[in-house]
Amino acid sequence: MKTTGNPNAVENATSVDPEALRKFEFYVENYRQWVSPGLGIANKQIVLGTEPFVCRFCDGKPPERTFRKRAHAVSELLGNKVIKSLYECDQCNERFSVFEDDLGKMTLPFRNVGGVAGKNGVPKLLSVSGESQGKSRMEFKDGALHMSHPSGDNSFQVDELAKTITFSYAVQPYRPLGAYKALCKSAFTLLPPDELVHFNELKRWLLQDDVTTDQIYGNGCHVCCRSFVPAFRAFAQPLVILFQRKEQIEAPYMSMFIAFGNISYQIFLPCPAKDEHLRGKAISLLTYPHIYQLQPWRATGPILYEQIDLSASERTKSTSGTLNWSYENRIKVE
Repeated sequence: MKTTGNPNAVENATSVDPEALRKFEFYVENYRQWVSPGLGIANKQIVLGTEPFVCRFCDGKPPERTFRKRAHAVSELLGNKVIKSLYECDQCNERFSVFEDDLGKMTLPFRNVGGVAGKNGVPKLLSVSGESQGKSRMEFKDGALHMSHPSGDNSFQVDELAKTITFSYAVQPYRPLGAYKALCKSAFTLLPPDELVHFNELKRWLLQDDVTTDQIYGNGCHVCCRSFVPAFRAFAQPLVILFQRKEQIEAPYMSMFIAFGNISYQIFLPCPAKDEHLRGKAISLLTYPHIYQLQPWRATGPILYEQIDLSASERTKSTSGTLNWSYENRIKVE
């Protein structure tokens, strides 16, 4: 990781959204930033940590702990092909795989639409009608998004008048708090070594097999800020940034921003040691603005933004979601 003050340089300040620019200046003024290079497969490999092996999470060492697997500092399912870690023993890696399953199911639609390749390539998105052969599906191949729509399956709806296509897909159940824990695990892996002393509570929580054991704060506080950019593979390569507060202000001490495909997430790491002055206060979370928020004309439509609560420990129910596209012309292919 390298330190920089301006990861998204703005070429033409006159075209920048004023509110997004205000947020950007807030982060430049108040936070140190550790910015990753592009995490796509073509970039140079980065390995965090050195031998002899010591697990950052459980403090285990050989021979009690094994380190045969090369762990990903940021989940590979989010497209990270670059940053690996020597900090993680095989036993902790196995425990975290359960939480990564939650994260994978939560992000599956976005990884499909954004062409984000994980360990097994870009995931398919199946219609609500089921998983059997011949059902409607979307898959990313040959650099484009392909839609298969067999006769009799109404998962794809075309509005000729409005010139829109709507796809109803199956949402896989997941534990929101498990997905949050997976994101926290990546952030903890990326922390500079001298910052670990401030995150003992987070470390203890990450050691637990269950998502609810030794929670650092109560329900309703696991905030995640998400944006969706309507542009083809808006973030061609995954990008991750850690933000560390410089001085004591009314804002969280540490946060992590990650963007991949068409989506970005930002979480604020629980840190009682540095955020005690915020306890019991209602604060406004200013989110880090990416380039499409700074210059919204780069996107093909309005950028969608929301705060989502990932505090629920129970698995979500099987539901359906929808994706919508606008088009100019439809061409029948024989």
